[in-house]
Amino acid sequence: MGSMLNITFMLLFVSIGYITSQEETNVIKHTDLSRESTLVWGPGLCTDFVVPARYFYIQAVDINQQNFSESLGDIFEVKLSQQGGGPARVWVQTLDRKDGTYLVRFKPFSTYKDVHISIFHEGRHVAQSPYLLRGQVYHENCYCPEASLEKWYENMKCPDSYSQIESDLSVFNSVDMSKVVKEAVQRFNQAGTHSICHYAVVTNKVYRTCYGQHVGFKMFMDNILLSLTRKVLLPDFELIVNLGDWPLEKRAATNSPLPLFSWCGSTETSDIVMPTYDLTEASLECMGRVTLDMLSVQANTGPQWQNKTSKAFWRGRDSRQERLDLVTMSRQHPDKIDAALTNFFFFRDQEDVYGPKVKPVSFFDFFKAQEIAQNAQAYTRSNLMPADVFCYHVKLFQEWSKRVASKAKVAKGMDLVPQSSDSCDCDRQVNKQNKDEL
Repeated sequence: MGSMLNITFMLLFVSIGYITSQEETNVIKHTDLSRESTLVWGPGLCTDFVVPARYFYIQAVDINQQNFSESLGDIFEVKLSQQGGGPARVWVQTLDRKDGTYLVRFKPFSTYKDVHISIFHEGRHVAQSPYLLRGQVYHENCYCPEASLEKWYENMKCPDSYSQIESDLSVFNSVDMSKVVKEAVQRFNQAGTHSICHYAVVTNKVYRTCYGQHVGFKMFMDNILLSLTRKVLLPDFELIVNLGDWPLEKRAATNSPLPLFSWCGSTETSDIVMPTYDLTEASLECMGRVTLDMLSVQANTGPQWQNKTSKAFWRGRDSRQERLDLVTMSRQHPDKIDAALTNFFFFRDQEDVYGPKVKPVSFFDFFKAQEIAQNAQAYTRSNLMPADVFCYHVKLFQEWSKRVASKAKVAKGMDLVPQSSDSCDCDRQVNKQNKDEL
């Protein structure tokens, strides 16, 4: 991993594209579709798979039992209803992935019991439709954590381990958080340079104290912790989060590095890597902000493969010197790199050197990056879906909690990060025990 992990995630994030585009797809007869043989699968068909927007897949199959590999157009209709046949207040969207498959996602705005998912083609059921989500189907803002981590992992189909987590945490054992917090504040509480937050999760409630001048990015950490605690009972733990987009701890593993949790990392630093804040927000705001949506981009694939541009492409703000250096490289090699700054904040005095700033580019225009797009597709589907983001965070926090010798506590002056006030009908005992404390 010689390059920064956050840049890797960024390149993957902005380069999701398919070979074909909607307007250039050949017309295929959807009358050749076999409703009975068409495949429907995915985690969204399981009741206890709780993410902000649930999702599953459809593979169109023809009457000769062959998978379609090109778009059939908008041929499927998906409806959700609650027990007794009444309508459910659910936002449903079917995304044509242009390769014969469709991604269906839905976002319930209330908690319902025994939800039916019906998939139709020309008014007739497809595959094993209707599918039944038996039991309580919780909406995103429902505080109803699963008491068992192991059961939650099973429901979410999380992997048993992550090599990145094992590698990042291998140098930390028997950590005294009081010493870590004291040193972290001394080293990194620098106005205008670094910003950090000390978080404590105690009895499944989130507390924090932040240090530094620019601490607005705490909202990303707040949101993922609140979302997780609504879904599963986390162990008690404390951690220091780096709010910047560059790793901080340059001490080697042999030199007692501080355990700093960051949205980025490298082989030259010892920061503990979390999924990037934009990827995490994309999972939390799914079906909300389209420009950050890892699912909606699969239906917006850009130009045909042969028309994609063979050069690196980047836009962003001036948060690091390395970004200014990238602009310089772009000017030196314009045939290979197209890089420019959209805003000056940290290096305003150098705008005349690295400017002028340019307008932000439409999210979907990024899908013109050719060489990395194909690999990014496969990697994204396997590693960067919302379930992956949630699984990674919980496994990371669980493994971290095992390495902290000191008991997690709410330090004096810490602010409680409040949960959503949305009410819901939770039938898990843990909610009944804790709701009065929230």
